[in-house]
Amino acid sequence: MNPSAEKIFKMKFAKLTIMLNVIVILVAVAILAFFGLIPFYSIAIGVLCLIVAAVMAVLFRSHYKKDKAWLMKQE
Repeated sequence: MNPSAEKIFKMKFAKLTIMLNVIVILVAVAILAFFGLIPFYSIAIGVLCLIVAAVMAVLFRSHYKKDKAWLMKQE
């Protein structure tokens, strides 16, 4: 892999890692909200976090497929 492709790969990997971490955090906050550990608007916060996590999961999947196809072309 040439140096420019390696830099691009690192950025793509970092993007996917950050997206996945945000999804995990949103699901964790939703679980905490549903157990009542957030004092105000807990159900609304939980539902909102789950909706955002679902949207980000769909985006993550599409980005993952595009980045995987790009990586396979590099070999």
